Amino acid sequence: MNFQLKTILITLLLSISLSSLTLADNLVSITQIGDNLDVNISQIGKNSTITKNIWTVSYDWEGDDNEFDLRQKNTTNNNQTNYMGFHVLGDGNKVKIGQGYADQGSLETAHVQEWNTDNWEGGGNTAMIDIHGDNNILNIGQRNGSQGSYSGHDVTAYIYGDDNVVRNVQVHDGAKDLTLTLNGDDHRIYTEQRSTGAHNMTVNLTNNAGPYSAFLKQNSQTTQNYSITGTCYTTGGCSLSVTQQ
Repeated sequence: MNFQLKTILITLLLSISLSSLTLADNLVSITQIGDNLDVNISQIGKNSTITKNIWTVSYDWEGDDNEFDLRQKNTTNNNQTNYMGFHVLGDGNKVKIGQGYADQGSLETAHVQEWNTDNWEGGGNTAMIDIHGDNNILNIGQRNGSQGSYSGHDVTAYIYGDDNVVRNVQVHDGAKDLTLTLNGDDHRIYTEQRSTGAHNMTVNLTNNAGPYSAFLKQNSQTTQNYSITGTCYTTGGCSLSVTQQ
């Protein structure tokens, strides 16, 4: 780790300590080892955590050209807890998250997230992420409070290798759940879960010889459920689009 990065880390840790004195109910814990770190953390309400080594491993954030945006927000119903998780090991990852912030858009805009939010974000959201390597971009979101019920949303993602891009937007009320597992090669995913239905979606994709692409969307006032498991060792194959409205 070079001197400039050490200075950035020291400044970051000092900032986190000072903000913890201001809002004692919030916790931020970062263990970072190397390369071009660019972190923005914003926790506005209370009872929020950023990273906590939930899988008890030796790394939370480790190396290469990482950029983290993070954020978490309660503007009402402030007793609800916002939580994140993490591992992240290496290469050119951008992780953005949100929780109280979300956009809609294509995969092509996932690296330049313009977060939408308002003053009716009730929190209660969870995200647990595990990214190991290569050129990944993960960009999540999660908002609630549109109908005043403030149902919390959940994600849980695992990504292991190669040129993956994942974008997930979960907004409105009705508790929304997503479990997403990718494995290798050129995966690209874009999933939305919207409206007041309590939607569930489980996606597991594995490929060891090229592309996968998926667009999944559930947008309804009634509960929608979906589960996908794919393998696809392609010869010019793999593409999937599911819409339930």
